[in-house]
Amino acid sequence: MYIDVFATAGGADPGLLAGKTVLIIDVLRATSTITTALANGAAGVLPVLTIAEAREAAAGLTPGTFLLGGERKALKIPGFDLDNSPRQYTREVVAGKTIIMTTTNGTVAIKQAFPAAALLIASFLNARAAAREAWKTGTDIYLLCAGTRNRFSLDDAACAGLLVHCLQELEPGARLGDLAFALRHLYLSYRDDLPHLISHASHYQRLMDLGLEADIAYCLQQDVYDVVPRWDKERNLIVLPLD
Repeated sequence: MYIDVFATAGGADPGLLAGKTVLIIDVLRATSTITTALANGAAGVLPVLTIAEAREAAAGLTPGTFLLGGERKALKIPGFDLDNSPRQYTREVVAGKTIIMTTTNGTVAIKQAFPAAALLIASFLNARAAAREAWKTGTDIYLLCAGTRNRFSLDDAACAGLLVHCLQELEPGARLGDLAFALRHLYLSYRDDLPHLISHASHYQRLMDLGLEADIAYCLQQDVYDVVPRWDKERNLIVLPLD
């Protein structure tokens, strides 16, 4: 098994991802939000790139069966039901609903990975479960960090390091690419104080400036959920697989 990391969505090679298992990481906040929404009973998440695509998708669904969610510049999109705060996606709000989502970074990364044989959603909230599901596929694994506006993001990198560490515990003989090796050691160096490490991330500072400290604290919790959202090509949705 070979494990490696792409630091940004723009740096990923869709051809290289074809036939592989890909873990999408956007800690602050898209993959944390998707995981939370599905853990709280959402029927599925439809990722789209643009606001116009989101509205077009909504027009094709029955009113009352969906919610529009997402952000631009970390803020709620005018006319949308929800922003990109995972704390908004409570069971009372999302249960049984399809979430049509567009975000600045996360949904871009998801779309980039569509050629993958298995596309899984990962965050600190479900890290060990996500690593376990990826390992069970038996293929090479790529971790795709969304980054922030196509630049390296320390929060995603720290989560990638944790995931690589979990994967290597499951598969001690796995070969690591250069960035996978480096990020695993970054995580191990700071695993007792990850919030301190991530506080140096520019996106962390952006959310702090917007008063979203509670979102950050929520997203940095580890292994809160034992669910792993997965892209279902037939349904064209991110869903929780049926047991």
